[in-house]
Amino acid sequence: MGNLTAWRREICKLLLILSALPAILLTPLPHSCPMLRILTLLLITLFLGCTGNADLREELPFPAQASGQFATKPKLILDTDTANEIDDLFAIARLLPDTSVDLLGINSAQWFHVWSGDSTVHQSQRLNEELLTIAGRLDIPHPLGSDLIMGKPWGDYDPRPSPASDFIIEQVRALPEGEKLVVMPIGAATNLASAIAIEPEIARKIVVYTLGFRYDLEGKFWNKDEFNIRRDLNAANFLLNQEDLELHIMPIDVAIEYTWQRSDVFTRLGQIGPMGDYLKRKWMERFAENDSWVMWDVALVQAFLHPEMAEKTTVLTPPENTRRSVYMYTDIDFDGMYGDYWTTVDVLDAASGF
Repeated sequence: MGNLTAWRREICKLLLILSALPAILLTPLPHSCPMLRILTLLLITLFLGCTGNADLREELPFPAQASGQFATKPKLILDTDTANEIDDLFAIARLLPDTSVDLLGINSAQWFHVWSGDSTVHQSQRLNEELLTIAGRLDIPHPLGSDLIMGKPWGDYDPRPSPASDFIIEQVRALPEGEKLVVMPIGAATNLASAIAIEPEIARKIVVYTLGFRYDLEGKFWNKDEFNIRRDLNAANFLLNQEDLELHIMPIDVAIEYTWQRSDVFTRLGQIGPMGDYLKRKWMERFAENDSWVMWDVALVQAFLHPEMAEKTTVLTPPENTRRSVYMYTDIDFDGMYGDYWTTVDVLDAASGF
């Protein structure tokens, strides 16, 4: 439909100009103005050239600015493959004490691969429940996500209904008119994509912040050969194709700048009680050999909470997807984000977690 509208608009422009040509060419001009007719024709040519393509920018759906979409504080659902790596746990710990957002729920996401073991979504679900228990925040909904990817092995967009996808739909339906819901998939986007596939009309009321992809800013080309995207390529393509869906992407070649050193992290975690002990234990259980870790997911959370600590631009979607504009992060402020993280989680109570 979008391409058809674009062609109709271009045809109308052409017909309008052609209808004016007889008057331009046949109207007698003074002998002293032979260049006037030539100049007019040149201006017509320039008009056609300037309006005809320009990468079809004026025809492409453009994401709305997030400001003004939230009546009070943003309503947020975090969708996370928590058991995959340790940065998801740190991302949740950053969000829980933050009073600037309304954290509606934490969905569990699948992350199946050759080393993952069975039922990865249940692994994520277990960690979500452990962390919320330590924090004393089991009041926050934490629905189970899908354990299978969207669609079929060769593509397609069959949804995978789950309590998590149902929860997204329910929360969008509950929004007042004019407000939007932030959904933040920091793993595979299966749950969100399934929710939109089940109820397509909710796309216009969702703002997505997601971690994934690689993007070459100079060459302006995408690379989908990235962990989160490979966990459900069908879901990633589905989101890119939704013209009404506002999409903000933290590519991993930007998030990689947010690398933490274990020695400093453990010193700081020692000051925040049971939650700090839990996070240290999970680091050592999974990655005892690593003296540092890229906090991929925390980078996205911080960029969302503090737009002044990150830079982004608008880019066109890949050529194989619906052509539209999305937001792409291009840089982050490591020092600002790192300091803010520890200032926020330092409010953790040594006795009860929060």
